[in-house]
Amino acid sequence: MRENHFIFGDLNDTQCISNSVSMGEFLQEKAFIEFEKKCQANLWLTWSSVVLVLLLNTILMTAFVKKYRVHVDYVIFRLRSRWKGIVHVVNTKTYRFDAFVSYAEEDYDLACAILYQELKRLGFEISLPDVDFIPGKSKAKQLLQCIDESRKVIIIVTENFLKSGWNSYAVQMVVTHAFHNHRDKSIIVIIKDGIAIERMHKDLRYIWWSIISIRWPETEENMNTFWEELSKALHLD
Repeated sequence: MRENHFIFGDLNDTQCISNSVSMGEFLQEKAFIEFEKKCQANLWLTWSSVVLVLLLNTILMTAFVKKYRVHVDYVIFRLRSRWKGIVHVVNTKTYRFDAFVSYAEEDYDLACAILYQELKRLGFEISLPDVDFIPGKSKAKQLLQCIDESRKVIIIVTENFLKSGWNSYAVQMVVTHAFHNHRDKSIIVIIKDGIAIERMHKDLRYIWWSIISIRWPETEENMNTFWEELSKALHLD
């Protein structure tokens, strides 16, 4: 209309609803430029608001997933299992293993050469990441599967364990699994190196009342007592 106003005979009798003026006055150069600026400002305000909302939602979702990563992974693994037709039975009396052992890589000798061998000698079926995890497959997925197939979970807490980022993930997965399946007394914590309870992972401290804790003996003379306590804890329902 601005470029072809000469073909509109009644232009001055036509009102612009945006500015409440006649179209003749509205289409003057100065008035129309101001109108364009106003429209552009409203458009940018709309788009910037949409972008801001999307950005805030992205930040919040990222923070949520980061904080509750284990819980998200746990739910995803469970849903995938259902889609594949794998039935999860809560509080079943039949397990493939008596215990799954979680430990830091630096404590391989302690977990595999000492703990694993002695528990096998005592007649327990034990699952270890270095024994049962298949290279190339999702480590997190295999962790949940081994925990799911074990009646108990043994966590060997050493200075190395406290420094390990992966084992923080493992602890959260163990606690999440126990919480979702109402498995009290299913977590056994073996404390080594004189580590204080205050230094334990926060997820363990929060449910310490439902955990069986045993300290690794400082002398060889007390090892027999230690194995007896651990055996008793593994037999406990």
